[in-house]
Amino acid sequence: MPLVKSDDIEIYYETQGAGTPLLLINGWGGNLDSWSNQMFDLLAEKHMVITMDNRGTGRSGKPDYPYTMDMMAADCAAVLGAVGVETSHVMGFSMGGIITQTFGLNYPERTLSLVLCGTQAGGLRRISSDPKVQMDLALIANPLPEMTERDRTIKLLYLLYSSEYVEANLEALVLDETYSDYPTPDYALIRQSQAIAGFDSYDRLPEMRYPVLVMTGTDDVLVPPENSDLLVKRIPDAELVKIPSCGHGFLKQKTGEAVGHILGFLGRVDG
Repeated sequence: MPLVKSDDIEIYYETQGAGTPLLLINGWGGNLDSWSNQMFDLLAEKHMVITMDNRGTGRSGKPDYPYTMDMMAADCAAVLGAVGVETSHVMGFSMGGIITQTFGLNYPERTLSLVLCGTQAGGLRRISSDPKVQMDLALIANPLPEMTERDRTIKLLYLLYSSEYVEANLEALVLDETYSDYPTPDYALIRQSQAIAGFDSYDRLPEMRYPVLVMTGTDDVLVPPENSDLLVKRIPDAELVKIPSCGHGFLKQKTGEAVGHILGFLGRVDG
C-alpha cells in the first residue's frame, strides 16, 4: 500500500502509465477512486498519471484539526517526491483546482503546467453560487439525522449535473459517486470547507509563469463559469475551454471531449 509521510499524517497515492508526469488532485470529499476510469485510462496512454487521496479522504490520514491549502499542496509535493518526480503537470478539479493553484504558487520550480477544472480564485472577488446551492452543499456536509448516504449522494448529483442528466442516469451516477469503502468523515468535509473559505489567490495569479489551461462547464451552478473567466484574465499564459451544456461534472459527463482538450494542451507544453 503506497503511503508517504507528509507532516504528521500519511498520504495514499497510486501511479499508472508512462510519459511526462501528471498529478491529479480531486475535489471536496472525493478520493482517487472518484476519478472517471475512462479519463484516467486515456490520460495514462500519454502520461505517467499520479493520483492521491487528499488529507481527510480515502486511505490517507484524516486528522481533525484545521486544514489549509498550503498543507494540502505540501501533501502533493510529498507524493511527487515519493515517486521520484522533480517536475510535473498538475491538474485539479473543484477544490483540487484550488490546491493546484496553491501548488503552482508555492512550488513553481516543480510545475510544468497547471490544468484548473471547475475552480475559482477565492476571496472577495469569487463569484458565488446561488444561496440555495450553498444551502444544499451545507446540508451534504452537515446532514439531517434522517438523511441516508443515498439521500446525500442524490443531492450532490443535482449540484453536479442537470436534472435531465441525473434523471436519465440516476442509478449509474449514484453508484459512481458513492465511496462507501473509504468514507470521508463529516468533520473532514467541514475541515476541507474551511480551507476553501480561507483561500484567496487573486493577487498572486500574475505570478504564474507557466502554461495554464482553465476549464469549466457552461452550466456550472456550484462554481459559476465567470470564475474561470477571472482566472484567465489574471494568469499571464492561460487559455480557456468551456464545455457546452455541462455543469460542474463536465469531466465525467463529456469525458472524451474534456480529455481531448487536456491532452492537446499537455502535448503543446511538452512539445
